[in-house]
Amino acid sequence: MNIQIEKLRSFVLIAEEKNLTRAAERRFSTPAAVSAQLKQLEDTLSLQLFERTSKGMLLTDAGCKLLPMAYRVLGNLAELETTARAIAGQAKTRLLLGLNALPELLRIESVLEASGEELPDVSLVVKSSNSADNQIDVLAGQLDAGFVYGGRDHEDLVRTELGYINVVTIAPARMSLPTLPEAPRELAYLPWITPSPECPYIELMRKTMGVHYGAMNSVASSDEEYSTIAMVKAGLGLGLVEEHLAEMAAARGDVTVFPESGARVPLFLVMRKDRRKALAELEVFAQLVEDQWACGDQRRDVAGDVAPATAADAMSVIRSF
Repeated sequence: MNIQIEKLRSFVLIAEEKNLTRAAERRFSTPAAVSAQLKQLEDTLSLQLFERTSKGMLLTDAGCKLLPMAYRVLGNLAELETTARAIAGQAKTRLLLGLNALPELLRIESVLEASGEELPDVSLVVKSSNSADNQIDVLAGQLDAGFVYGGRDHEDLVRTELGYINVVTIAPARMSLPTLPEAPRELAYLPWITPSPECPYIELMRKTMGVHYGAMNSVASSDEEYSTIAMVKAGLGLGLVEEHLAEMAAARGDVTVFPESGARVPLFLVMRKDRRKALAELEVFAQLVEDQWACGDQRRDVAGDVAPATAADAMSVIRSF
């Protein structure tokens, strides 16, 4: 069985967008081409991965089971490619980027493609971690940039807001809990897997529980989402995780998701101010990331200066050095 990576990428993007046109836009392709790749993948697997409905293209049971594995394959491939380029030593500059979620969720595929064109002499190496550690490592100079959910501003950092992620509550699949109680006091009585104090999700819990937060029934603590999912699956209690991860876990039958509990948390790209100022390539890379999340508006940096409108404009800065 020969499964091409490009077809796997189209499968993941259609699953995220539930729409061929939007998936094709993210692939810089056409709906017809993406549809053909999906058909070829389904023929190779002898499986139907999507159903066309009034709500868009929805995953079949087979698609739900294969999606988490597709994410893992693409994530491992991205790490392998970036590490291999660094080992080869062909690049003049190496940038270390901390990921706090799966590469597809952070639009890293398109960033890698763009950086290959705009920054041919730069080697981009990705490292998987969590939001809190990414910000700490950027401050310490161990990462050049990192993705962070929420978090606090720091005088030495440029924190560029890219967009939002949705965080939902999950419960053990076997827990008899059709809906979440509305009263904060009743919520606090339920068993919870609490995030670490550095995790931005802790603020969501504080707001939800209100004055009852201090007395909430915390049965365990977790410092990253995969551990939270594992603990919830084991039946320890409820937890907060990013919506896509929650849906994948639910598709495997590991957890129950309460979509009505969703809350938005901002996603930031974080860099040291002095590092970004000293390394022109880092400025261009930051613009490449912003381009993938932009909605057409002109963005401003933390200091209030107008940033280059596109990565191509930013390249002129490097060429003028």
